[in-house]
Amino acid sequence: MDNTDAATTNIPRDDGGRRYRPLRSAALLALGLLAFGVAGCAGFAAREAEPTGRQAVIDRIISTAAKVVVERSGERVASGSGVVVACSAPGGDPVTFVLTAAHLIQGKPDGVVYVRFTGARAGRARLQAQIVRRGDVDSLDLALLRVAGVAVAPASLADPAEVRLGEEILIVGFPWGKRLALFSGIVSQVPAEGAPDNPAEERGGPSVMVDASVGNGVSGGGVYQEATGSLLGVVEGYRTASVALKDRTQTFSLKVPMPGETFVIGAEQIREFLKESGIPVEMK
Repeated sequence: MDNTDAATTNIPRDDGGRRYRPLRSAALLALGLLAFGVAGCAGFAAREAEPTGRQAVIDRIISTAAKVVVERSGERVASGSGVVVACSAPGGDPVTFVLTAAHLIQGKPDGVVYVRFTGARAGRARLQAQIVRRGDVDSLDLALLRVAGVAVAPASLADPAEVRLGEEILIVGFPWGKRLALFSGIVSQVPAEGAPDNPAEERGGPSVMVDASVGNGVSGGGVYQEATGSLLGVVEGYRTASVALKDRTQTFSLKVPMPGETFVIGAEQIREFLKESGIPVEMK
């Protein structure tokens, strides 16, 4: 069995106190933005002219998905999912930016990060990625990767004001670091309004939850609005329940995902993270 990211099951903390680790290299970011700044395929593209039928939406969101693998000395030590958020235009040096979960690469300073895209134009070869920016796992579990040599069309970012309780969603990820999988569900919790008269127990916590059950390796995967294909957020983690099992000699527990409690980092947090990383973003 492939090694996967056990931290996927971590229960996220309050969204406050966002802290980011410094850029690995100012030169690296400058190179990334130079390639990104070419007119054309840049940022979350407006896609009003594209077909909106369900299968067309599925095909489009799958093309923005990416598998993220961390290796050490040639051995896989973690795997997760990602989503394309920006790329350069044809005619420039091709480069693609991928958003994933920061906990996937945390604590692996000697790890080498690879990305494999799913779109037909991207091919099937895995490509080495550079870490442009990594958020603090306890406050904003996001990391931005730069992949040179390929330009993959990005997802479009949803307007967070339009996210509705009960809205149908799709998740694309790579459970257990294996083949791509598509999950469906609804938005099961939306951010609190923050009104002072709200009970204390209703404030804070994850900004968005969905009821789609996911597993190890799906952290960092895109969560999309089924109606439009716009990126609603990325998977941060999920809550688990322990189920006791007993055989003739011993009792052991099995952790299973709890439906309705898959935690999502929302579009507004993504927009702010990318903006502070120098990536211009437009809401759909």
